[in-house]
Order: sequence, then structure tokens, then C-alpha cells
Amino acid sequence: MHFVYSLFTPAAMIRLGVLGAGFSAGYSFASSHGSVKSILQTPTLTASQIAMNWDKVYTRGVKLVPPVAFASSLAYLYAAYRFKGPLVATAFGISPKLQLDIAAGLLLSVFPWTYFRMLPGLERLQAYSASATKGAQIDGPEAEGIKTDVEDWYWTNGVRAVAFGGACILGLTVL
Repeated sequence: MHFVYSLFTPAAMIRLGVLGAGFSAGYSFASSHGSVKSILQTPTLTASQIAMNWDKVYTRGVKLVPPVAFASSLAYLYAAYRFKGPLVATAFGISPKLQLDIAAGLLLSVFPWTYFRMLPGLERLQAYSASATKGAQIDGPEAEGIKTDVEDWYWTNGVRAVAFGGACILGLTVL
């Protein structure tokens, strides 16, 4: 019975939160600055191909990163709730409980950011990708719209990576 309780100690939950936040940061950064940047810099791709390739990157990420980020935020919140250690200021000069709450808030902040800032472009890109997958050729102003939306996604997804990275650093400095 003692082993089960040791799995849910604040330190174990902080480690879980750090692992998830670090993974989310790395995956988001790699998606934006690796995959999508390569797609945008390939001159031979048509707008339809850009939309379809972006959709592949996005679909993989949307299935993986949000659940991991949410679970990591829950781990941080649980650790803050159960934290019994000394309330000595951390490297950032705040209490460990508050620092874990801020880390969880950073992880959760990507959800409204995605909904309010990124969703219109995401919906347009998914519609372009769906029509391109069916064989429609996209050209003219729509083609420029695709490139603009993918470039917008490139930097707004980078903002999410920064939030995830900040949550990871905040969790690490509590340990």
C-alpha cells in the first residue's frame, strides 16, 4: 500500500508535470520551427500541397499535445495542493505552491489562446486541406491565404511552445 502512495507524492507529480510540459514544448517548437518552416520554404510545393502537409503536422499534434498539457497541469495543481515542504522562496523568489500554480496556469493558457487567437485560421486551413485532399486545385487569392494562415500558425504555435517551456522551467526550479 505504501508504494501506491509514493506514486502520488508532490515530487512525483512535479516530475510528471515537468516531463509533460517539456514534451509539449519540444513537440510544439519542432512542429512550428521544423516541419512547418520546411514546408513553407519548399518552393516547389503548391498551395494545395502546403495545406495538406500542414494538416498532417497539425493532426498529429492535436491528438497528442493537448491531453499531455492538460494532464501536466493537473499534476502541477495536485502537487501544489499536496505540497507540505518548507515555503522557502524558489529561484524566482516566490513560494513553491504559487510557482506550481503559475506553471499550471501557463499550461492551461494555451487552450484559450488556441480558441480565440488561432481557431479562425485553423478552420480555414482545415477547409483548404479537405478540399485539396479531394483533388481541388487552390490558386489565386486562396493560395496566398493558405500561405498567410500557415505563416500565422507558425508563430502562434511558437507562442504555445514558449508557454509550455515556461511551465517546464517553473516546475524544474521547484524540485
